[in-house]
Amino acid sequence: FNEFGFKEGYRLYKKLSSSDLDNIQVYGIKHPISLRKNEKSDLEVFKQVFIEKQYMPYQYKNPKIIIDAGGNVGLFSVLMKNNFPDAKFITIEPDYDNFLMAEKNLKNYSDVKVLNKGVWSKDVKLKIINEDASKWGIQVIEDNENGKIEAISINTIIKENNFDRIDLLKMDIEGSEKEVFSKNYEDWLPKVKILVIELHDSMQKDTSRIFFETLNKTWPHYHLVVSGENLVIENLSI
Repeated sequence: FNEFGFKEGYRLYKKLSSSDLDNIQVYGIKHPISLRKNEKSDLEVFKQVFIEKQYMPYQYKNPKIIIDAGGNVGLFSVLMKNNFPDAKFITIEPDYDNFLMAEKNLKNYSDVKVLNKGVWSKDVKLKIINEDASKWGIQVIEDNENGKIEAISINTIIKENNFDRIDLLKMDIEGSEKEVFSKNYEDWLPKVKILVIELHDSMQKDTSRIFFETLNKTWPHYHLVVSGENLVIENLSI
């Protein structure tokens, strides 16, 4: 907590150690944040975003359009909205409980859409295959007959919102990135300026291979750095 200063760091430590995880005040964040006291993954996500600073806003060059695919409880979007208040956001989260928390954490910010959907290569229905997983490790498969989760493609997001580019696309979708980068990427991927992605080969075999094959076919020039669990990749062609 050194980056917060002793007084602010101690106050935050006491709050996070208590049973009351509602209305958490974070230095530099305009509106309070809420976490679930019985969901350990919320604290882990908070730690990654605000303490370990795995998403460093100075890398992102004043983005105007930001898509948060796999938004969890909305903390990445909260951080970025406070750094880029004029940006338009679309936050996408398939788990309903996570979605409700994301809505709560983002309700006081303008130009933010929160969608209770999954991200896929096309608009289909998805089914959760690991119901007992923690709230940040939920995996889905395509199942148009039995699936209850709507999936949306990046192409559909671009068309529905009349975007001509995506300045920042953050993607943490627990293995579904293998599907997203396997097909139907030819139109939308060239329009992405910066991609922040966590790859999950442990959940889906060959995810990294497919991802980099697609990236190398689509982006002639790019710059890549590692930030925590994420790859931060800038498209140098646009």
